[in-house]
Amino acid sequence: MPVAVVQPVTTLPSRPRRKPQVKPSRDLQRLLAQISDAQATYSTSAFAQNIEKQLLFVTKSSATPITRIVSLGLGSLSKPEKGQTRRIKQLAVLLKIRETLQKQFKGGVVEIYAQDPTFTRPDEALLSNFDIRILRTASGASLGEAANVINESALIYSPFLTLEAYEKLLVESEQPVHYLVGDDFNALLEKWPKYSAERTQVQKVTKAALGRYRRKAISGSGFWEEADGAFPMALYAAQNKVKEKAKM
Repeated sequence: MPVAVVQPVTTLPSRPRRKPQVKPSRDLQRLLAQISDAQATYSTSAFAQNIEKQLLFVTKSSATPITRIVSLGLGSLSKPEKGQTRRIKQLAVLLKIRETLQKQFKGGVVEIYAQDPTFTRPDEALLSNFDIRILRTASGASLGEAANVINESALIYSPFLTLEAYEKLLVESEQPVHYLVGDDFNALLEKWPKYSAERTQVQKVTKAALGRYRRKAISGSGFWEEADGAFPMALYAAQNKVKEKAKM
């Protein structure tokens, strides 16, 4: 009786599966284009030169490099409503600040965290394109998860933050803020009428916290327009941090 010959089975190596390329939606493509345009406008503006000048002073005067940016109150970028252009520009400034700091940090990585209670899933998808990590908060008056990532190497970026959150951040927080790019409190005092609740809040933050900071107003033409509804900004640096390097 003939014996059947069993041929050895050759197993071919399986090819690694390629991850499908997800094409950005039209809305995301549109937003990315708007952000790119805003970055280009910012780069050639006097406003950008002023911010970079102030950041250069801080980074050269402090022994502690800024390796982290915590953005608070950026707002929803995907909602086509009033203020969207301003919020897109705020993001463009944030990205350029990181770029400036990374140059001063000699190519080191500066990570960004962003937190806003109005963030939507499209917002988070958009921000992930720029390697921005999302933090959670229940409301605009709370520090939320940001309280856990603020450290001595963090710069807070808050161009449109609530007064309640500023109180939590600058007066009540156990972790002191060393660097802040946000609302100019000198201008905030002029914004609110005397004896108003808002002016009282501004005065509280000013008296309780801002005396220990070096303040530099950020100004310059070529970027913000009246229609943006932007508010004057300033850079605050803890005086002990600015003088730290000079003493060494």
